[in-house]
This record gives sequence, structure tokens and C-alpha cells, in this order.
Amino acid sequence: MECHSSNIFFVFQLCDMLRKRQTNTTDEVAEAKSTTTEQTKPTSKSRSLLFTIIFLFVFIVYVVIPLSVYTCPAVRRHAVFLNYVSLSRQKNLSLPSESGLKCTKNFYIKTGEDIKVGVWHVPPQSALSKCKGDVLPETEAFKDLRPIFLYLHGNAGTRAGGHRVELYKLLSEKVDAHVMAFDYRGFGDSTNVSPTEGGLVEDTVHVYNWLLKRANASRIFVWGHSLGTGVGVAFLEKLSKSPVKPASLILEAPFTRIIDAARHHPLSIFHRYMPFFDTLIAQPIGDKETGFNSIDRINEVQCPLLILHAEDDGFVPFDHGKRLYEEAVVARKSLPPHQTQFVGFDGKYDLGHKNIYLSPDLPNIIKTFIKSVDPTLV
Repeated sequence: MECHSSNIFFVFQLCDMLRKRQTNTTDEVAEAKSTTTEQTKPTSKSRSLLFTIIFLFVFIVYVVIPLSVYTCPAVRRHAVFLNYVSLSRQKNLSLPSESGLKCTKNFYIKTGEDIKVGVWHVPPQSALSKCKGDVLPETEAFKDLRPIFLYLHGNAGTRAGGHRVELYKLLSEKVDAHVMAFDYRGFGDSTNVSPTEGGLVEDTVHVYNWLLKRANASRIFVWGHSLGTGVGVAFLEKLSKSPVKPASLILEAPFTRIIDAARHHPLSIFHRYMPFFDTLIAQPIGDKETGFNSIDRINEVQCPLLILHAEDDGFVPFDHGKRLYEEAVVARKSLPPHQTQFVGFDGKYDLGHKNIYLSPDLPNIIKTFIKSVDPTLV
């Protein structure tokens, strides 16, 4: 059942009332201080304000938010995708050079009726000499035999997010690979429609098919980060019966299921100990529009798999990556052992959820994995 707009804005109305009351009280306190220097005891009015603040906080956090999540699919989608949240200063996505990317082309791919997604093609370091102006000519774009990384980003922000751009640079410069990065529907400068699990997977399918017209599937490495790992696994499940599968799937900081991730996410700190947390929040978030159940789908991933996870990940616990790996080993036992790999990064390096690209070992880890998939690509 969709919620009415009045339900969505109820929280903001309460916050506005509180802000006005705080402003009025601040003015009254300042006026009182200007007329007396005596130490005064809290008045009944200030005590009343304190009780009001506490009551509103408890009411919003433990009543309004859980009921909104439980009853309103739109609230659940916003909570999972955070596509309206910017991770950094807004950049002009049509100008990749503003993000420090060389010879990078910005363009758009149609992925549905009246839906298009914004895409960046970052060429490998070895192709920069062929650039004309600020972009690589389309006739030269994929003529080489270098690997191609199809990057699926996490929630919030755009393809221009700082840690994302740094990974593109690492892959294009130190691995000498192509990077195809795009914003799902509802993100960045892509068509502004409400994202869903199915919608994000559909966007990925169309970008992948666009690539297949220009390069062999054996060169395409799908790389998902955070929420993008759920997209990647669901995408490979969708391709499970297709004869044209990508070379591999790389999962960076993956979760097992959105339900499990919600139980540990920092944003759930005020709710996870509620008696009805699973009923009101976790289970509704795990519905078909936002569920991303990777652990039950991992058996459908029949290409080589590499999982990367940092021990000090504060958003998706390290245990999620390990559990996904262990399930994959069992579910994919018909595949050679080297086709299911896990690399953990020691917490002492402070890589967290977004900064595995800072590991000096990452380029060699990726090159070694590519070589295990197809030695001709290294």
C-alpha cells in the first residue's frame, strides 16, 4: 500500500514546529541574560521545552519512522537507495574532466521506455595517445584487447563520487583497463524515476548489451560495490541461462541480504534493539523492490568470482563477505576452486567501507585475478 504525501511530510512538520519553538526559546533566554547576571534555576517553561524535545525525538524515532517504513514502499526505497543524497560537491556529470578523468567520454544509453542512464567510458592508460581532444574516438574505443570493468556503484551520490573516481583511475592507469561507470535510474543525471531492484538490474542489462555490441563478453568484468554487489549478483542470476556471460564478477564490500545489512547499518542504531524491529523495519525493507538477496542467488553466478572486504568495514560487517564466500564455495562446487576467491584486508590499514582502492596491493590482486580468468588479458 502506497502512503499519502501527508504521511511522508509529517516528520518534517514536527521538525519545523520544534525548530520554531527552539528559536523562540533561544531569543527569550538571550533577552533574560541581558537583563540579569544572577544564576537562575531552570524555569518551568525550559523544563517543558526539554520534555517536548525528548517526547518529539522518541515519537519520531520510535513511532513515525518505523510505521512509515512498514506502511510506505516509497520510504523503504528512499532508505535503501538514498539516491537523493549527495556524497560530495555536485559536479557537472557531462564533464568528466571536472573529476580529474582523462580522455573520458560522457554519453547516455536508453534502458527502458522514456528512461536513459548517464555513462562514463574511462579508457585505459595505453589508449590515451589516441585521444582526440578530450575523448577517445568511438572507432578506437574498444579495438584493443584490454579488460573492461563494468562498475556498479553503491547507494547515494553519483558516478562522480570521490572514492568511485579514484577506483576508476586505479583500474585505468595501474591495471590498464577500460571502465564503464553509469548512474542507475533515479541517480545523477539519469532519468528521474523511482529506483527499484528490478529497475537497477534492467539498467545493468542494457548497458551490458551495449558493450556486447563493441567487445567480447570474455573481456567484461562486472565490479559491484556495496549496494552494487546486490545489483551484480541479481544481474548474473538474470543471465544464468544466457550463453553470453561476462568474464567474472567482483564484489567489493558485499552484504548477504538487505535485511541482514539493515540489522547492522549505522542508520539503524536507534531501532535495531526495538522488540518489533524485524517486523516493522527489516522484513519490509527486504521486499521484492529492495530485497537484494545475494546469498540465495550466489549459486546462479557461474563465472569466476572475487570477493573483497575490509575487516574494519563500518557499514557492511566483514562477516557478510565471508559468509557469501563460504556459501559460494559450496553452491559452486562444480567449478574449479580458483574460480571462487576471497581477499580480506586487515583492519589496521583503515580502509573501511569505501577505501579498498587505497590498498597498495589492490592492482596486483586484480591483475592476478584477471590472469587466472584469461591470461591473454594481462
